[in-house]
Amino acid sequence: MRIPTICIVCLGFLFVTELHAENWPCWRGPMHNGNSNETQVPTQWNATENVKWKTAIPGVGHSSPIVWGDAIFLTTCELENRTRRLLRVDRESGAVVWSNIIAEASIEEMHRDNTPASATPTTDGQHVFVVFCVESELLVSAVDLDGEISWSRSVDSFEASHGFCSSLVLDGNSLFLSGLQDGASAFVAALEKSTGEILWKVPRTKQIRSYSTPFLCEIGDTKAILLSGADQTIAYNRHTGETLWEMAGPGSKTVSSIVACDQCKTAFICGGRDNKFIAVDLRRTVEASTPQISWTETKAIPYMTSPLLFDGRLHILSDEGVYRCYEASSGRVLNERRAVGAVKASMIANANYIFVTEVSGRTTVIKNDESWSVVSQNQLDEEVVASPALSNGDLIIRGRNHLFLIRQGATG
Repeated sequence: MRIPTICIVCLGFLFVTELHAENWPCWRGPMHNGNSNETQVPTQWNATENVKWKTAIPGVGHSSPIVWGDAIFLTTCELENRTRRLLRVDRESGAVVWSNIIAEASIEEMHRDNTPASATPTTDGQHVFVVFCVESELLVSAVDLDGEISWSRSVDSFEASHGFCSSLVLDGNSLFLSGLQDGASAFVAALEKSTGEILWKVPRTKQIRSYSTPFLCEIGDTKAILLSGADQTIAYNRHTGETLWEMAGPGSKTVSSIVACDQCKTAFICGGRDNKFIAVDLRRTVEASTPQISWTETKAIPYMTSPLLFDGRLHILSDEGVYRCYEASSGRVLNERRAVGAVKASMIANANYIFVTEVSGRTTVIKNDESWSVVSQNQLDEEVVASPALSNGDLIIRGRNHLFLIRQGATG
């Protein structure tokens, strides 16, 4: 049977559309580094232009929104009734589909800038996985898309005067969790996503609170996770938890998370008060007891925000808003400027634009090319700490009290 040409064209269009429309299933997106393959994204908005909807979110939380299909998920904590919640929000209408209690317990000690709901969820499209500190233990839960808890697992005790905020990382059937802390139970663990069974759990020798999220990478031919904090960076075998190598740095307390470059096989590590940035060669085999350092930097190093890596360029934004762009392979500085005000959210980008969201609620859109020209500056009248999400042409921003969906052509 002959298929009409117009049908072939339509099928091709649908395929291309699907190819460029992606979910944002975890903190920092599908590639764990802030990158997006989206091609049609909004670059200009205000209170009345291109804001599809604005939905009030009860409670407090710095977790970033994640997106799967028509569903947006985020966590929150209602301090007055001590409930940790997972919310599902409809992408088209902004309506809260459900808001379900994951745990109810006393509020743990934490830094004034932290919240009990700062860890971003992750999803495989069938379950949403969340972690909270509950009664001084890290509780991991799997929640189906209707809001029902499939399982919950208390992994180990957690003690940190600044609270908890490291996000879960999902790879295949494994969930990876960082339990870096001040207490003696500092650990890294892998859980089976279907049951919550602990696949492996290894102690960390230094008990210093740190908040970076594990990063998936390959070292030689070995699938690994990297985790920085407590003045050491350690590479673990993803399947066994075995230490592949370890090195000192970048600082005693790490908040910023690692990114890695597939082209140049380099991991980029920063995020401590020591103002040190380290580029580490990942081509070395696991037989090497310590990795080879490719280059280092000590200027304009972020404490909270994580680097952005795109097309061989490494973008770094200090907490004070100083922007630097490097050639990832060599460390050569390509651009430097004071770009914006104070920031806590990490940058995200597609092939054309970089999005930088300030604490003030202003997002600066920068051309993702060698001009680094400012395309627009867009103000939301609400403080923003959480990192944005980019999915299916929509930019989703969590403010202190509301969730915003920005869409080209929307009138609200």
